[in-house]
Amino acid sequence: MCEFCHQHGEGKKWYLKAENYSQDLLADLNRRNYIRDFIKDVGSGHVAELEKKFHLGMKAPSWLRQLYYWFYEQRYRRDHFGQVVPLEDLEEVLSLASSIVRLPCICRKKSTGDNGARYCFGLSLDPEKLLEIKEAFLETFRPGPDVDVFERLSKTEALELLRGYEKESLMHSLWTFKTPFIGGLCNCDRADCLAMVVHRYGFRLFFRAEYVAQKAEENCSGCDSCLSACQFGAISFAAARKIAFIDPLRCYGCGVCRSHCEQQAIQLVPRMEHPLARHLW
Repeated sequence: MCEFCHQHGEGKKWYLKAENYSQDLLADLNRRNYIRDFIKDVGSGHVAELEKKFHLGMKAPSWLRQLYYWFYEQRYRRDHFGQVVPLEDLEEVLSLASSIVRLPCICRKKSTGDNGARYCFGLSLDPEKLLEIKEAFLETFRPGPDVDVFERLSKTEALELLRGYEKESLMHSLWTFKTPFIGGLCNCDRADCLAMVVHRYGFRLFFRAEYVAQKAEENCSGCDSCLSACQFGAISFAAARKIAFIDPLRCYGCGVCRSHCEQQAIQLVPRMEHPLARHLW
């Protein structure tokens, strides 16, 4: 299991532990100030500036770059870190959150300048009850007077949106704000999500899922529709056999490929039970 499962989940899936969504954690003033500052700081920059730093880092010796990455990854694990989570586990997650609010996407504002992209959910993080966080969103996005920035969702509504996002090939991930409090559910792609952008350079801001995808070859029709759905480049096409191939060493276990497979040839299996993927987090 991932590191957080041992530290914050008593050896079970840490994101299915109710207290990690609790208002008691959110009552901490330092955590609320961190969320407020995070919204302002991330929303004010541009992805090109971030990539420029990583371009410079690629010129450094590999050992030095990896040391730098390790140091900052440890810091992010304390403050703001995530994990890929498939849809079936998110159904239980949504039951644990005291509120579900669809929010403007900070990553996409930074990468595209789009104020209207709404792919992020706040979990137990209702801006109407947290005035400093509400003000940070309004200051960052500056919506018009008739724009409803914070859309409250039921669990059923949230699940329907998540299924739709899978059709758009967006993978789901949960995020901490001062670990272990889980306050964010993001739906990301490689083009616009900041965590996925820096992931291209080998800098890890999230764990793989507790699962890995497996394909039943006898059910695969070779339509290759799952290839374009994978945000991690884990699926390729075996030309000689005319079937898709899933590389367990690259798979992050998001399960999005399943929603594109009309033959239902793909399933998720526990990562700990897979001989090759069990130690990759």
